[in-house]
Amino acid sequence: MKKIIIIVIALFILNNCGYTPIYSSKEKNFYIEKISKKNSTKLNSKFANNLKIFSNKNSKNIIEIEIDSVKKIETSQKDDKGDPSRFQMTIVLNMNIISENYNKTKTFSSDFNYSNDANKFSLKQYEKKIENNLISKIVEKSIIYLSDF
Repeated sequence: MKKIIIIVIALFILNNCGYTPIYSSKEKNFYIEKISKKNSTKLNSKFANNLKIFSNKNSKNIIEIEIDSVKKIETSQKDDKGDPSRFQMTIVLNMNIISENYNKTKTFSSDFNYSNDANKFSLKQYEKKIENNLISKIVEKSIIYLSDF
């Protein structure tokens, strides 16, 4: 019963405060004409595919983007035996934005700490989920940055 009351109150507050989701507006003020990748890696391809979704073909602000991304997995903590017990995954996206008015380079990064798993298959599956989540976070940051132009 308490959950229902909290949900109703939250919906009432959010409905009346002018809240709008970041991506609800179809009118983005940029059009990505071309996305070039420095390296043809899966990570760069994932970024390129996610960025294309938010491009507005009707916009007069036409940009080209050159991307280069790196994923690092480092041991952040070891157990008493010296085996890794925690890892840190970091993904960095370097973006060169080219337009007729400007040429800027911007770096976006996101990281996540997670525990080791004895089952290596489930660890790899979990790492794929983490990678996709980090990519989504970085794409959100980059779309917000590109929307400010």
